[in-house]
Amino acid sequence: MINETDFCEFCDGITEPRLVEYTFKRDGRKFTFKDVKAQVCRKCGEIYIDGEAMRKIEAQIKEEVFASV
Repeated sequence: MINETDFCEFCDGITEPRLVEYTFKRDGRKFTFKDVKAQVCRKCGEIYIDGEAMRKIEAQIKEEVFASV
């Protein structure tokens, strides 16, 4: 779960909630997800994706990869 105020592990900047675009590459395929819940560092831009959102992304990728086999 993402808190409203967290600190970046890399630069100690403050993170804020945003919706981001996430791209993942696997086996020569590219998967792009829009409007993914995340915390983004205001200082360096590091992205921390919400755990629930990441589980959904991983499930969708697995489904699409195995469906094409």
